[in-house]
Amino acid sequence: MILLAAGVVLTALMHLVAAVPPLKARIKQRVGEKAYGPAFGIASLAGIAIIVAGWRASGFVPVYDAPDWGRHANYLLTLIGFVCLGIFIFRGSLRQKLRFPMALAVIFWAVGHLLANGDMASLILFGGFLAYALAHAAIGTANGVRPSPEVRGGHDLVSILIGIALYGVVVQMHGALFGVPVFQLPLPQ
Repeated sequence: MILLAAGVVLTALMHLVAAVPPLKARIKQRVGEKAYGPAFGIASLAGIAIIVAGWRASGFVPVYDAPDWGRHANYLLTLIGFVCLGIFIFRGSLRQKLRFPMALAVIFWAVGHLLANGDMASLILFGGFLAYALAHAAIGTANGVRPSPEVRGGHDLVSILIGIALYGVVVQMHGALFGVPVFQLPLPQ
C-alpha cells in the first residue's frame, strides 16, 4: 500500500502545480515552454502507472463498512463527475461557471467511491484524490486561478453529452481496466 500512497502523493503534487501560477511559470521556464506539456504528460502517466501497480499489489484490508446504498450513490456521483470532466475538456461557458470542473469531477468520483468501498486501498486512493481535489480548488481560489477565458460557443451541450458517453464507456470497461466490474450480470444458461 506504500506504493499506492506514493503514486497518489506524486500525482497530486504534480497536479497542484497548476494551482500556483508562479510555480507553474518557473517550472515551464526551466523545462521549456514546448517541453512542459510532454514532460507533464509523461510524469502523469508514470504517476498513474505507480498507482495501478500499487492498487494491484494491495491486499483487501477492511476499514469500515460501506453503507448498503453507497454503491447506488456511487453510480450517480460518478456520473456527475464525468459530466464535470466533459465540461473541463470542452471549453464552453459552463467551464467558466464551475471554475474548477476537473476538481469537482474528482470530488464527486472520490466521494462516490468512498461510499461504495470501505477498504484501506480505496481509502488511500479515493481519500487521497479527494484531499488533492479540495486542496487544488482552495489553493487555486487563493491564487486567483480561473479557467482560460477562451470559450467556444455551443460546447456546453456537447460537453455534457461527452461526459455521459465517457461514463458509459468506463462503466462497460471498468472490469477490464481496473479489475472490478461495475455490473455482474448473470450468464445465460
